[in-house]
Amino acid sequence: MQGAFPAHNSERQSLMKGKLTHSETSSDSASDGSRPTSVDTPRRSKRAFDDDDDYSFSDYSTYSGMLEREKFQLPIPVTHNRHRIRRYFLGTAILGILLVSYNYFNAAHIQTTHRRSGRIASVHKDHHEPYFSDLYKNNEAGPGAFPLSLQSALPSDLCSICDCHATPAFYAPSVNYASELPPRPHIKDIYPGPDSVDMNEFMRQTILDIYCARQHLDPYQALKLVRRSGSNLGEMMSWSLGGLEFGKPTVYLTTATSPNGKAGNIRPQYFRRSGRAIRTWMAQEEALVRNKHPGWQVVWIVAEDEVDIDPLVVRTLRRTGVPYIYFAYGLTRSWGNAQKNAVMQVVYALSRPEERGGLLGPGPVYGLDDDNKMLPDLMSLLIKVDRIGIVPVGNLGADAWEAPVVDELGEIVESESLWQWRKYAFDFGGFSFNSSLLGTAIAGPMFWKHNDFAGESEFLDQIVGNIRDLEPLCGRHQVQDCHYVWHNEPLTQIEMMTDDEEIAYVNKFGADRLFQVLGIENRESDQRRADAYRPPSDDEPPESLPGDNEGESNEEDNPPEVEVNEGE
Repeated sequence: MQGAFPAHNSERQSLMKGKLTHSETSSDSASDGSRPTSVDTPRRSKRAFDDDDDYSFSDYSTYSGMLEREKFQLPIPVTHNRHRIRRYFLGTAILGILLVSYNYFNAAHIQTTHRRSGRIASVHKDHHEPYFSDLYKNNEAGPGAFPLSLQSALPSDLCSICDCHATPAFYAPSVNYASELPPRPHIKDIYPGPDSVDMNEFMRQTILDIYCARQHLDPYQALKLVRRSGSNLGEMMSWSLGGLEFGKPTVYLTTATSPNGKAGNIRPQYFRRSGRAIRTWMAQEEALVRNKHPGWQVVWIVAEDEVDIDPLVVRTLRRTGVPYIYFAYGLTRSWGNAQKNAVMQVVYALSRPEERGGLLGPGPVYGLDDDNKMLPDLMSLLIKVDRIGIVPVGNLGADAWEAPVVDELGEIVESESLWQWRKYAFDFGGFSFNSSLLGTAIAGPMFWKHNDFAGESEFLDQIVGNIRDLEPLCGRHQVQDCHYVWHNEPLTQIEMMTDDEEIAYVNKFGADRLFQVLGIENRESDQRRADAYRPPSDDEPPESLPGDNEGESNEEDNPPEVEVNEGE
């Protein structure tokens, strides 16, 4: 908005200068003789009588002329003068009392008339406009006086960029924005050949359409996002989708994140931990594909609750090697509801049927919180989802695990959650659903309709009518002991290393040592971590669990001992 408003300091200086000039002009006119002052008035030279007599000064200098002129000016007696002074002061006092009384009762009237029940009332009983509205009417600028630089920021202009007549609205800027925003890409731009897709054009159009649909956004927020994309596209969107295959079954991992969330300024370390687990499972799938297995592909969709994305998160996502889509969708600060819905809109755009413009195949959709910890085995559970499945989540529930309760028939009958008043008491990271439900069982574009804290139960209620319809992904046995994901799991000391510190650690101890400690390649170590898990404690944080050290001392695993400048 730079340049949209007048420079207040210069304007104030010019106004002060104008007042000063006006004051100087008035002073000059006062001394030019047109308005006499005490200096210009002729001094009266003599008294008519002695100083003891109460007479006025005479305009005449001669005594004889004074007698002729002042014969009608009678002397003022002293007693009469005193009564006159008393009457003057008495009248002044009465007038002052009347003025004070008027102001007091007038103020009381205004207070009782215009401040009732904690709200501002109307000026008159028959006046329906808000109080003070008359004060602003005289200062309202006409249409021609509205600043030109602010006209394009009106919410009504959103329909000049988006086709508001469509349901939902989509990106289609008018000719008025030809110099500011790129046009909507043509079909031939997205599909340059019969067997090729320009993913850059496809993703840009998809995300801009999501902005125009403005689910969980007000017109101002949506307009700001769409307009910023014209010149700040690289600061709002990023993706790396190389290696994806058209129509192949896909695992859709979704994350709603915010720089103001629990992960805070160490979000890159959290994303790096999750990315390594995902990439490990992808490597296992690549080995199966070489063995004539159809295999799965993965795409990680991340929505930022801001107007810009975090460049550190972008760098971390690129280094993980996982295909990802990362875009800004905010600022809302509403428990991530807007971002959860936005990532589902992207999932729908990618996984919808080919005849409706989809590119990738259907598959499970899983909500991975930015501060959760997952093991690669979780992905092997997710691909078992038929409609909607449930997995146990650590750090929740009465016994540190929020798991489904399965009866002897192998059906879920309740949850071990502490939120028992919910119809479906499961965490966002405790369920996964089939992408084919988006746009069918779950109506869009408002897939995540909840706009308050939590919302998992309300979302599941759109898909199933009974808790028995949910699928236990750990198996239909009663013991649900597959422990592969933890809610709000803190980073271990070695996981909190920055990229530079981790590089120094690898130079000193080797990559094998790093992966051994992280428990990514050693599957037995991961399972022991899950079995030996205990909830975090303030007195004894879970920094050292079975499999972390593998017989080595903790001193070697302490990142502060890694000397970056040792030259090793």
